[in-house]
Amino acid sequence: MSETAPKLSVLLQQLAQQLVDLDAVQQQELQAIANRSHRHVAELAAAKQQLLDAIQSTDQQLAAHPDKQQLNDDTELRQQRQHIEQLLQDCQQRNDVNERMVASTLNDIEQLRQAILTSVKSDQVTYNQKGKIR
Repeated sequence: MSETAPKLSVLLQQLAQQLVDLDAVQQQELQAIANRSHRHVAELAAAKQQLLDAIQSTDQQLAAHPDKQQLNDDTELRQQRQHIEQLLQDCQQRNDVNERMVASTLNDIEQLRQAILTSVKSDQVTYNQKGKIR
């Protein structure tokens, strides 16, 4: 094991923590979507983007690491990597759920908008002196 192996381990731990944090933000995001707390959703989206940027940066550091082959060769590092892959998969699944929830909410809003427009248009109907619609 080279001298940089601890650095790989530290990077893996950092990446795992970032994914755990991302999962927590996604859970909060789902709750905010369900509660229709739009301002909170926007704040969480910003926090999520910061985490995604940090995850990408850490991933790039791992990809450029001179001893990255140890991620496959060293048993402990390989286990850490597999744990991270599972965390990533969990985050992707939660993100899919959140996207479906947002799409459903947007659909509900569109239906409400259409109902309001239909109602407004029916209120604007005018009649002539004989009681017929113009």
